[in-house]
Amino acid sequence: MLVTTSRDPSMKARRFGKALASFLTLPYLNRGKQAKVEDETWLVVVEDHGNPSGLVKRSPGKEENLTFRLSGEPEVGRLKKCVPVVMGADALPIAQFFELEWVESSAPHQTRILSVTSGRIDFIEVGEAKFRLKI
Repeated sequence: MLVTTSRDPSMKARRFGKALASFLTLPYLNRGKQAKVEDETWLVVVEDHGNPSGLVKRSPGKEENLTFRLSGEPEVGRLKKCVPVVMGADALPIAQFFELEWVESSAPHQTRILSVTSGRIDFIEVGEAKFRLKI
């Protein structure tokens, strides 16, 4: 899976795409006019009036949408390679969307967590929220 943006993204959408890719330890591709490879899964950052507003997961023969409102400004920077887990009682659909492991309760050995609660997803690195999506 890789993360990309629409053809002519705003700076905010590009910054969010890079931060999301770094957090999920996925490659980020500045797409431009590049065509999609058929057998790959892409997370495409979509925007509304220059602000990131959703993700479209495009995989062979399937397309899923996750709409959100971004809360805070994600920091762009490289994070250590660490695959996050998704945590929360009702978080299984989010784990399946991002193709990550789902744990029902806190896992003490995990340093990177997507914490899903009612109406939001917190992207947490070593106990500190990096950014939040209101879904």
